[in-house]
Amino acid sequence: MRSLIIAQAIKQHWPAAEISFILSKDAPYATSCPFPYFLLNNSPTKEVTAVNQLVTQIRPDVTVFDCSGRASQVRHAKTCGSKVVFISQHKKKRKRGFSFSRLPYLDAHWITQFKFVDGDFTWLEKLKLALCKAKQPQFIGPVFSQPAANLPAEFANLTGKDFVLWAAGGGGHTYKGVPATEVFYQAAKLLKQPQLQHIVVTGANYQGTLAETGQIQLVKSIPNAELMTLVQHAKLIVSGGGDIMGQAIALQKNIVAIPVAKDQPTRIAKCLEQGLIYTSALAQAEIANQAKLALAQPLQQKLNIIPGLTYVLDYFKAIFEPSQS
Repeated sequence: MRSLIIAQAIKQHWPAAEISFILSKDAPYATSCPFPYFLLNNSPTKEVTAVNQLVTQIRPDVTVFDCSGRASQVRHAKTCGSKVVFISQHKKKRKRGFSFSRLPYLDAHWITQFKFVDGDFTWLEKLKLALCKAKQPQFIGPVFSQPAANLPAEFANLTGKDFVLWAAGGGGHTYKGVPATEVFYQAAKLLKQPQLQHIVVTGANYQGTLAETGQIQLVKSIPNAELMTLVQHAKLIVSGGGDIMGQAIALQKNIVAIPVAKDQPTRIAKCLEQGLIYTSALAQAEIANQAKLALAQPLQQKLNIIPGLTYVLDYFKAIFEPSQS
């Protein structure tokens, strides 16, 4: 999704840009990609030879490895004359970007996490940067599409009304055998306030069945631009501790964040320390209570965050319009 957001933004700003994706044939989004794509039998990271052959054939000006790619693929792209961009979203992936087998070959390393969450560069990372004379990675934060001024047509009924956006993630997370999406849905049913409406994003991976009510509207998944528009207009966001939390923070929204995956508690704790969110355990009554508190006492964020996509487009502008950079 992040790569798709970046690709769509590039195409909007530079319509003549030729963009293609290398994807696994088993990826759920494989055949719905709106850009030209090449399908491989496995993850592109595992298909070293096939990816290298495609890079040799295409000779791209820029090759983007979004939390993926072997070091040999990175080196091959550089050998083919391509600018090489590596994207990391947490420390484990960031570590790969600082490996001696990748670092000297990267033209850019974008960390899509807030610095206060991921932590500043360590002394070892700084040493590696100095030894390789490499460019310092950028903390660009979450990447998301620009919200629109008006709600998407399918949610036009909410115009001028207060609504809460509920999004537990992709829909595949469970707790004690219960999908997190269902816990969020039940919490929304508990949050009964006059005139307050709810949108529950169930996630593409949710396999259960939920029923809409007079106050609850369901949506399985929507394009990021529409999702960000909902985030922008919502009175409250109740989310997991993944991408939507970070995107909502960047948009300075009122948020209750709940850990629904094992990598999220630490991230949520860091955001809580900054006074950016409310939080709750994954329990419907507690979530509803925290949502009531957040609605009554919205947090006033003090962070002034430049959207991650701004950094990305500045980078491509320097490549596509060097005389104007």
